[in-house]
Amino acid sequence: MDGLKGAVSWKDMRAELPQDVQDRLNEKRARRLAGEAMASLRRELGMTQSELAASAEIPQSNVSRTEKSDDMLLSSIARYMRALGGSAELVLHSAEGKEVHIALDPDAALKKERA
Repeated sequence: MDGLKGAVSWKDMRAELPQDVQDRLNEKRARRLAGEAMASLRRELGMTQSELAASAEIPQSNVSRTEKSDDMLLSSIARYMRALGGSAELVLHSAEGKEVHIALDPDAALKKERA
């Protein structure tokens, strides 16, 4: 590892960046967490991207893009989770503390209302 002497870690380099750049990087990382969480669920179920793509009737490249995306459509999240046998819900939080829950799968919302 002599070739790495004097190498600076990404963490150290990042700390030297202007605060606005660090803030944008933090925001982008936070937005990517949804895709990473969905990929983790898929792996826990022992499902490959190809298997999920077949179930969702979308190209495997779309599954990969969704898992790596920092900005995805709600319909993509709903389709992905439906292909895993699950569902997705959007929770809106108002400044006053009110929560509004929105099922991203309209069919699931109708089933829930009928139950």
